[in-house]
Amino acid sequence: MRALDTKLLRDLWHMRGQALAIALVIGAATATFVMAMGVHHSLTQTRDAYYDRNGYADIFVTMVRAPRSVVEQLAAIDGVAQAEGRIEQFATLEMPGRIAPVRAVINSVGDGGASTLNRLVLLRGRGPVSDKAGEVVIDKAFADANAVHLGDRIDAIIYGSRTRLEVVGIGLAPDYIWSIAPGELVPDASRYGIFWMGEKALEAASNRQGAINAVALKMDRGAKEAEIIRHVDTLTSQYGGTGAIGRKDHLSNAFLQSELDQLEAMTRIIPPIFLLVSTFLVYVVLGRTIRTEREEIGLLKAFGHTSASVGWHYLKFALAIALLGIVLGSAAGWWMGRSMTGQYAEYYRFPFLYYQVSAPVFLAGAALAFGSAAIGAMGGVRKAVTLSPAVAMSPPPPPVYHAGWIERLGEKAGLSAVGNMIVRHIARWPGRSGVTVFGVALSLGLLFSVLQFIDSSRAMLDNYFFRAQRQDISVSFIEPRNEKVLSELASMPGVIRVEQARAVPVMLRSGPRSKRVAIEAASSDDRLTSRVDAQGFEVALPASGLMLSRALADHLGVSVGDRVEVELLGGRQTSTTMPIASTIDELIGTRAYAQSDVLSRLSRDGAPVGSANLLIDHARRDELIGRLADMPMVLGVTERDAAMGLFQRIIDENIMSMMGFYIAFASAIAIGVVYNSARILYSERAHELATLRVLGYHRNEVGIVLLGEVALLVVMAVPVGCVVGYWLARLMVAMFSSDLFRLPFAPERSSYGVATLVVLAATTATAVIVARRVNRLDMVRVLKAHD
Repeated sequence: MRALDTKLLRDLWHMRGQALAIALVIGAATATFVMAMGVHHSLTQTRDAYYDRNGYADIFVTMVRAPRSVVEQLAAIDGVAQAEGRIEQFATLEMPGRIAPVRAVINSVGDGGASTLNRLVLLRGRGPVSDKAGEVVIDKAFADANAVHLGDRIDAIIYGSRTRLEVVGIGLAPDYIWSIAPGELVPDASRYGIFWMGEKALEAASNRQGAINAVALKMDRGAKEAEIIRHVDTLTSQYGGTGAIGRKDHLSNAFLQSELDQLEAMTRIIPPIFLLVSTFLVYVVLGRTIRTEREEIGLLKAFGHTSASVGWHYLKFALAIALLGIVLGSAAGWWMGRSMTGQYAEYYRFPFLYYQVSAPVFLAGAALAFGSAAIGAMGGVRKAVTLSPAVAMSPPPPPVYHAGWIERLGEKAGLSAVGNMIVRHIARWPGRSGVTVFGVALSLGLLFSVLQFIDSSRAMLDNYFFRAQRQDISVSFIEPRNEKVLSELASMPGVIRVEQARAVPVMLRSGPRSKRVAIEAASSDDRLTSRVDAQGFEVALPASGLMLSRALADHLGVSVGDRVEVELLGGRQTSTTMPIASTIDELIGTRAYAQSDVLSRLSRDGAPVGSANLLIDHARRDELIGRLADMPMVLGVTERDAAMGLFQRIIDENIMSMMGFYIAFASAIAIGVVYNSARILYSERAHELATLRVLGYHRNEVGIVLLGEVALLVVMAVPVGCVVGYWLARLMVAMFSSDLFRLPFAPERSSYGVATLVVLAATTATAVIVARRVNRLDMVRVLKAHD
């Protein structure tokens, strides 16, 4: 082994505490990068393979009722490679021992589950016989959540008739990776299932002999989606088509893509924070090391070592620390990614989902870590390379202290001699002190920004479920009804108040921009629902015109006073223009609103009730649910408390599980910064501390000289960290927002306190370790040491 390599190993061992602290920060960056990119790669690869193998369609369109011959017409459109029609029929399920409503959507398939597009993947059992009534395949998530097995029977109400279903298989399909019931905010497999039934059997059950209500299309390579969708809408409009959508707008794919976008955002925000801190730490530690080894550098050059070899020696010191961080971070990132993938497997319905990290991900993480370490080492390496032997062999001039504005301020503030020592040394090294303050501030800011996610999620929960949705139950109907149904609901036992609701699917256009949405109706006398903005304030609907969510208005490029083209996607298929009367800054989706009478004039179908919101007497809840389940017109019943509880459980399981990771990461930054700062202070001031002991200062007073400086820097970092955390949280909220939802910026004051306490606890534990060294200070050895 070369002499310089031997020296490198000895230096690393001698500085093992500082090296490990820096390695932990680098490891945190590597772990976050490997975790996020690994999960992103696993989800993307699994999704693409699943889509490709099972014919996931490119375009989807639903209709009220159409003859099967429409499939051939759609397949003849230029650019369409395949087209397949099917029936999608909602059903209400009667589960033994369950009072809460359970719904399912039943999809038609060929004999044995055969289909061309969106092919059914059988995990157990077999596919249904095409013309055998009642045979169904159910999705795995529903089977697991409800303990349903092969051979079990389920009573269902399909198109107003009770049918007994027999489970002959359990499977999955690529168009239901993410499955959510209409009107719900989060998926609940215990209350909503995906079923597949033989084509002929479902035709008979839904009274659609020779008819379909949904078509999926596969495009030729290079075909233009927008052009195909235009032709599809023209052909299907006469059959009540509600507007074709592309793959990116298909609900299942949109939710998955939103998750992938958030993982990408994570890799753009979190790792750079750690790498920035590690760069500064390497710069400070290596710079201090080179200053203390001036004579050794001079001797090395005097004995024939070139400047390049000396520079490479100190660069290897930084790279060796980075290598340790890469090893630790890669292992931690792989483990964290595997855990995170397990959570995704519970919500995304893949036949397989394995966490696989490709070599390029590890290599990219290693390259970033090595790069940050090398950048931090450049300043010290340059000094070692340019230092001549003659200058190196002479000791550096001692620092010159003189009375200045710091001392004058200290005198006015009544600082003791020890206090003046602390403040003077901070002023002597402002750059290094700034690095300590900035590093601790980043640690606090990172932790606060993560805590803010919990605050934001709960604010959204409060905003949506308590402020905007005050009903107990929402009842959806198979098709829009007239106002008579409201009287029927009001007469039911336990119903205190009934309010109508409706959403009409439309295409909004403004110049070249367009968006497929549903205009939601509301009345001025509604009490159970309201429109609440991101700040929690209720916004009244305008008397005429449309109210658009801010996200929708930005997408269309319109503002208050502009007019948009409104094309109905169902019913009369009319087109008109309407003014934008107001906008609302909402948290969920891209939505449009109008007064009930405005929407009635627009639709002109005499059926203003698409669903109903009920306020009920909870003492009669079970009886009411049973009565609603027996009504053939009722498609589904959604309970607000159940949806709210599920949303809260998802927050607790997913976000809270990530808290442990980020508390560890933030603590790693704080420990790395504070420990290195304290160790450098100790090595620089050991002679002074020993001198103070000889002069009669107590051991505790000597410890205050060292730890007091660290404590003052940490205290200075707290307000800076709060400011950093504020803007970092805002950046993360903006980057994690999507068309589906966006989190509000709603931090609680307690989050600042919790983040501060965690950082202070980490720094206090680190200071205790350094304090032990002060207590064991060997005065004789230190005072004899040659400066």
